[in-house]
Amino acid sequence: MFSHFKKLVFIVLLCNFSTYSQQKQINTLKEKLKGENISDSLKIKIFGDLGWYYGNINTDSAFYYTKKGLNLSFKKNNLKGIGQSYNDLGIIYYRTSKFDSAVYYYKKSLKTRTELNDSVGIAGLYSKIGIAFQKTATLDSALFFNNKSIRIYENLGLKRHISINQNNNANIYQSLNQLDKALEIHFDILKYRETTKVPIDLVNSYTNIGNIYFKKKKYNDSKKYYNKALSIAEKNNFNNVLSVIYNNYGSIYNDEGNSKLTLWYYKKAYDIRKKLNDVYGLASTTANLGIHYYEAGSFNKANIYLQESVTLSKKINAKEIELNSYRFLLLLNAHLKQPDSVLYYQKKYDNLNNQILNSNITKQITEIEAKYKTEKKEKEISIQKEKLLKQELALKNKTLYTILLLAFIIILSIIFIGIYKKNQFKRKQLQKEIDLKDALATITTQNKLQEQRLRISRDLHDNIGSQLTFIISSIDNLKYISKDANQKLKDKLSNISSFTSDTIHQLRDTIWAMNKSEISVEDLHARVLSFIEKAKSATENIEFEIVEKIDKNTSFSSLIGMNLFRVIQEAINNAIKYADASKIEISLQKNKNLFEVLIKDNGIGFDLNTVDLGNGLSNMEERMNNINGKVNINSKLKSGTEISISISLKNTADDV
Repeated sequence: MFSHFKKLVFIVLLCNFSTYSQQKQINTLKEKLKGENISDSLKIKIFGDLGWYYGNINTDSAFYYTKKGLNLSFKKNNLKGIGQSYNDLGIIYYRTSKFDSAVYYYKKSLKTRTELNDSVGIAGLYSKIGIAFQKTATLDSALFFNNKSIRIYENLGLKRHISINQNNNANIYQSLNQLDKALEIHFDILKYRETTKVPIDLVNSYTNIGNIYFKKKKYNDSKKYYNKALSIAEKNNFNNVLSVIYNNYGSIYNDEGNSKLTLWYYKKAYDIRKKLNDVYGLASTTANLGIHYYEAGSFNKANIYLQESVTLSKKINAKEIELNSYRFLLLLNAHLKQPDSVLYYQKKYDNLNNQILNSNITKQITEIEAKYKTEKKEKEISIQKEKLLKQELALKNKTLYTILLLAFIIILSIIFIGIYKKNQFKRKQLQKEIDLKDALATITTQNKLQEQRLRISRDLHDNIGSQLTFIISSIDNLKYISKDANQKLKDKLSNISSFTSDTIHQLRDTIWAMNKSEISVEDLHARVLSFIEKAKSATENIEFEIVEKIDKNTSFSSLIGMNLFRVIQEAINNAIKYADASKIEISLQKNKNLFEVLIKDNGIGFDLNTVDLGNGLSNMEERMNNINGKVNINSKLKSGTEISISISLKNTADDV
């Protein structure tokens, strides 16, 4: 233990030295800014460097200097500076665990670097985007962007960068629980890295191999590779890696029943992540500490750390960590026999679990069902749905029986109140125990039901969803390999790849609705905004404007919400394809007891009396008729087109 303490002191000293060294660099750069006759391009570079160094010390200062560099780059039309500044902003957001914002700025940088034909920069951004998607568990997108990065690096002959992206792919396979495949890739990468002997690369390989053995519960092998990583990381002050290893060491010793070392390593990880302002890491470590204290029976300490984990998880939208913390808060209060708190955390757990299932897991079932309508798959899915329905029905019946039992007991209590007056306190106490047992039984049943759905969804996703992504990647690779193929073949491959990607996106839209019992106007609004953002990326000369006067608390049934979204989507697509418009306006509003949508363009228009409406417009009318809504089309030649959609808000959350 004393040697461990000396290592911790050494790490603290290294952190202080690193901070001092970075502050020295910052002071030097600030002095350069004061120099006379300094060029604008040099100023832009210095602002970027200041943002980078401040990224490890002060996030606010990092944003300040990076944005100064971006503003000056725009002012001087310095495309290289613009691309670098957007890239640096993405890195800052990634470091603070705001992964969606990181992807947003990476893509803005990608657009600029594509204009500059900067192959190395483009490949680097593809890699960063893939890692960000991996952090948000969007594994198909992560694999897609990683492979795009690898192809560019292969063309450039940059072996080290290829190994880094292969390492990322191995981590994705690990997330998909394909551990043997991930381990095989990591060992291949390690052979190359042991020849180049780059410290950070070796540390990452040793750590990743240790992580897989940790997941396989082969703790001796895991410790062997963690120790190799530690010896290098401690010498080079790789604090991010150290925090991961210490956290995992805590989990190993927790499984081995060594409470003292478990707490020691968890707290070491906590201290480092606190200094690094690693919110995601802190959320994970505080959750681990809370679970450990719960299992050790220290309920007060467990509650403190679990509550802290919930707060941190909410800041960065780390829903999986937040869900796990709710689960143990629920169990903790059940042990303490606090039924009100049990019901409170059960509701929190159920709501968040449904969100996760809707957005990340259960959508894969419907996606596969829609994409592969084979008899075997349909039968399997039908059987699973039938099982879920039976379990839900059994749960409802059990709740009904419980209510009837409670009512019967209350009636008997009133009838015999005189006889049992002296024993009233005992009867109330007995009733509370029955309620608590019923609540715990309900919790157990619901957890088993959710775990079964999760297992089925993951199984389908791992075997089919990842294969879909692999098909797209294979088609892209085939285009790249087939250099001598004729253009017609290349176009055909491109069309197949695009059609497959578009189909997956459309299936996800359908899944988004089918996996919800109801869809709020806020959900619909967000989905429309997402679709418009995709449309913007595909069209350069069309301006989109969205006007909203909506009550975000209003909800529709999943059927109505899906049909509304499809009609809006079809109207916007028609305007993009056929209207030759420069502006498309989308308006969503509540008018008395109606929900109204207006899609208006300034395009060429058409004559309603002579034009063939076609399948698209006919489908729009049919969809709205199916949900008792209305669609009106108003267009004149050279005067644009207006498509208005309306539906009554009465009973819109009910099935139709």
